[in-house]
Amino acid sequence: HGKKVGQRLIEKALEIALLEQRAYIWLAVWENNPKAISFYQRNGFTEFDKHIFRLGHEEQTDIMMKKEIGAIN
Repeated sequence: HGKKVGQRLIEKALEIALLEQRAYIWLAVWENNPKAISFYQRNGFTEFDKHIFRLGHEEQTDIMMKKEIGAIN
């Protein structure tokens, strides 16, 4: 936290997606991680779905988020 590593990783993912001419990138984030959700929202990601992630015997809900980057496949 506080070292901007997450920001650099997002920027690198966007750079690669642009080079590969992708229209968007997506990710899943645990619904009970508001700090991460806020980070992704600040970086232009929006929620588009949810899915269940199984962790051991526990089911957790992940929020699916994506960022349109405007490239054409």
